[in-house]
Amino acid sequence: MKFVIIILLILFAGFMIFYGGYYLINPDMRGEDILSDHNIPYPAVIAHRGASIVAPESTRPAYEIARETGADYFEADVQMTADGELIIFHDETLERTSNVEEVFPDRINDEIGEFTLEELRQLDYGSWFNEANENYADENYEGLDILTLDELIDIAKAGSHTPGLILETKHPEKYDGIEQEIVNILEERNWLEEEGFEKTIFFSFSLSSLRKFKELVPDKPRLLLITDNRISRRSWNNWLEYSSEIADGLGPKGFMAWPWHIAAAHENKKFVFPYTINYLWQIRTLAHFQASGFITDRPEVVLGFLDRLPELPEFDEVLDAGN
Repeated sequence: MKFVIIILLILFAGFMIFYGGYYLINPDMRGEDILSDHNIPYPAVIAHRGASIVAPESTRPAYEIARETGADYFEADVQMTADGELIIFHDETLERTSNVEEVFPDRINDEIGEFTLEELRQLDYGSWFNEANENYADENYEGLDILTLDELIDIAKAGSHTPGLILETKHPEKYDGIEQEIVNILEERNWLEEEGFEKTIFFSFSLSSLRKFKELVPDKPRLLLITDNRISRRSWNNWLEYSSEIADGLGPKGFMAWPWHIAAAHENKKFVFPYTINYLWQIRTLAHFQASGFITDRPEVVLGFLDRLPELPEFDEVLDAGN
């Protein structure tokens, strides 16, 4: 038994020395300074498709709740309709979060980019949520409309607190020129000139899309999202090198945001926003690991942990649900 314990201790010591496991105890603390260089709040609370646990994702109520809870940013997936309008929607098809089967039964598998905005306005984007989430169902969610990027900006500006926008180009290879169209709308709305903290960050799984944003608005931060479920120290360094000239940050899945990966990112002057972080144990862990922000469906839970939740009674029950 003693021999087994000795072997385990040796293996643990080896891990701590050679793999950077000491960052579990002494995480790298440079994240706040890196975000400060980009004028981004630390830690950044990013409402993933709005407050999408308590309201239908990517809809007006989801973003309004996120705004009123004090989220720093709205995260939104931007796609383009057949007639060139920029809309906020995550999936490639409409089946999961609309009643397309009822309205366009022959087009269930058509991609969203094959519909015009007028056609998309005929659909209901809220009733599905009531059927799937009885704890948060609300009759006001029935018949919700799809949002355009222009309308999302209106929502952000409508409260006493104006959150920033984190815009993800979804399947950008399908929408030629979508980056330019996004920038055009932001410029038309004077969004790129918003005062206070940095109000615009661009996300993408596509490095080529981020490269286009760098060419168009080089002063705006960019983050490369990563889908890998298994990231070794070597592959993480490859991601850092791959994105070195284009991205200012990396967005790994939460269980890949190990403190030695975060330290390596900080060494390369990059911030780390893991996704999708919805439970207090995840928030506590990643806060200790020094993640620079949290991409979350539950901004009220993260803000509660950070003691930044507004003192509004209606949020108490929601916060308790995250414990």
